Amino acid sequence: MSTNVFLATDDETQGALVRKVLLREGLDCPVTSVVRVELAPQLLPRSPVDLIVVGLPANTERSLKLLDWLEKLPRTNGERVLAIGPAADPKMVLRALRGAVDDYLDQADLEAELMTALGRWRATLARHQEAGKVIAVLAPSGGSGSSTLAVNLATVLAKQHQSSVLLDLKLETGDLAALLDLKPTYTLADLCHNVARMDRTLFERSLTRHESGVHLLGAPRHYDDVAQVTADGVHQALALAKSSFPYVLVDLDHSFRPEQVKILRESDVILLVIRLDFAALRNAHRALEHIERLGVDRDRVRLIVNRYGQPKEVPFSKAEEALGMKIFHYVPDDPKSINRANNNGVPVVLESPRAPVSRSVTKLAAGVNGRPVNNH
Repeated sequence: MSTNVFLATDDETQGALVRKVLLREGLDCPVTSVVRVELAPQLLPRSPVDLIVVGLPANTERSLKLLDWLEKLPRTNGERVLAIGPAADPKMVLRALRGAVDDYLDQADLEAELMTALGRWRATLARHQEAGKVIAVLAPSGGSGSSTLAVNLATVLAKQHQSSVLLDLKLETGDLAALLDLKPTYTLADLCHNVARMDRTLFERSLTRHESGVHLLGAPRHYDDVAQVTADGVHQALALAKSSFPYVLVDLDHSFRPEQVKILRESDVILLVIRLDFAALRNAHRALEHIERLGVDRDRVRLIVNRYGQPKEVPFSKAEEALGMKIFHYVPDDPKSINRANNNGVPVVLESPRAPVSRSVTKLAAGVNGRPVNNH
């Protein structure tokens, strides 16, 4: 999620330097958000922003008038205000800091001062913002419908909390893009290939946005690209995802390669998706044993039965006995709704919101989200 900046200054050189630093730091400061000081009171209210940077005019009277305006400015979104001016005028510095200004930057050493101020601001945000919750979706056997479940969970959570991000770590077979009818320009492999310069800007540019509010980081397009995905790259991508989105859903394969293990160890919840048949239960048992050997607490694992209600299923009581844990949730088998939605590239919770499978997924989202729903 981008951070919007509003910049008011009468000094073109100063404005260009400030904007260069802001863009370099991954902050959104388009040319249309850079205005002359006299226009700031008229233009700022039209644009909700996170950071306001003002260059105090050389004229003391105009500077004081600008500071008076800033003091009366309502901080509806917790905006932070940075003022740029001469440090040699202690009265002006004191006047600014006693009012609406959060940080006063010495114009004589502007770039260094701005970098330091941005660091303080981000540290404050980190203390107050909760990191995104990581939900791993793992199917020990093929055919469980785990990718479909991941897409629809992400869609429900995005609807309830404005956004979510999906990471496709089924590196050879990932089909999240197809399930959302998206054509990503960049993939996880591209991001890992540039791991040395991976930052928030590069990460956000690598995502493909769905109209539902889900943002996708797609799997590699070609088999040859899979080797570019590394545990270190996945770790950095996950950290950026957690700092940018309230929910991070990761669709895993069952290879337990280093990048997959990295996700399992850092997940808040692991949804182990199974069907009630002998092969699925056998593989689920093996997966649970291996997860424990990796040092992952079994308390973070939730057992999900997908495509529930098929003929000749193993009784759920026998499944719980075999796996040594209770089933957390059942998602009913609804091939008509699911196949139509998947073939159309539309999450079933959007295409058929009243279908039993959609209601079940919505209930599952409520069971794992851990946050209050924003109904606005």
